[in-house]
Order: sequence, then structure tokens, then C-alpha cells
Amino acid sequence: MYKNDFELIYLYRQNKSEAVMELIIKKYTPLIWKNIYKFYIPIKDQDDFFQEAVMTLYTCVMTFDEFRNKTFTKYFELVLFRRFITLKDQSAKYVLIEKPELIKDSYTPVYDDIYLGDIYLSPLEQKVYQMYFKERMTHASIAKSLNKSLKSIKNAIYRIKVKLKEKNML
Repeated sequence: MYKNDFELIYLYRQNKSEAVMELIIKKYTPLIWKNIYKFYIPIKDQDDFFQEAVMTLYTCVMTFDEFRNKTFTKYFELVLFRRFITLKDQSAKYVLIEKPELIKDSYTPVYDDIYLGDIYLSPLEQKVYQMYFKERMTHASIAKSLNKSLKSIKNAIYRIKVKLKEKNML
């Protein structure tokens, strides 16, 4: 059978034979899967990436120029690599949760029940505690209302959290 890429590409371009294209796909399937695994594609998306790779293979067969002193394998691998980067950038970077009401309280701890009698807080930390933990104001709005830098507000919040953790209140 035909083992040379140049022969397979020439035959496909001349005849548009599905059998020849199947040979090309069969030949490059291991390379495609190698790249899918290299990009750590989630299992649910692997079939989609494989289909995209086959379409990229078809495009490469049609656009390959044998006079550029490159092998078809290197050409296809480069185009496939770039295509996977594009697809990976376009894929969603978040996970949708079916019932978010089940985990609503797990991400926002409740600070209303905390008794601070045992914990020493500086005057700034007391104001920040009231504004951030009780009134749920943002860092920027606290910094603006107290006329402090954003960094000092974040540091105060960090110190408060450390003190609460030390007393096992957080």
C-alpha cells in the first residue's frame, strides 16, 4: 500500500477518494491522540478535539506545499498544535454546577455569630471588621471610606482572619 505522504496527498488531491483520506486519517490518528493527551484535554472534550484534528488534517492535506522542504508530518503537527492552543483558549474555564443553592453557604462563611471579646483588634481592625465582615463592603469601598490604601485594608482583613483562626473561630 501507499506509505509515502506525498503519494497519499497527491492521490487524494487528484481523485478526492474517501479511501485515501481514510488511510491518511488512520496513519495520523496516533499523532492526534498524542497531542490530545499532551494538552491534558478533559475526557468529555476529547472526541471534539479529535474531530477538530481530523478537519485540520483535511485542511493540511489541501494546503500542503511539498516544495517548502518540510515533511507533511511536521507541517500537520505544527498546524495541529496551533489549532489545539486556540481551542484550549476558547474552551470554558469554569464549571457549571447543577444546583448552586446546595453549595451557596459553603463559600461564604457567616461571621455574624462570632464573639470578639477574647480577641484584641486594633482600632483600624475593628472598623475593617465591622465594614467587611458585618456590612459586607468591598475592599475598595472600605479603603475609600477610611481614607486608607487598598493594601492596608487587605492586610487588616488578613490579620483579622489570622486572629480568628488562632482562636478556632473561623
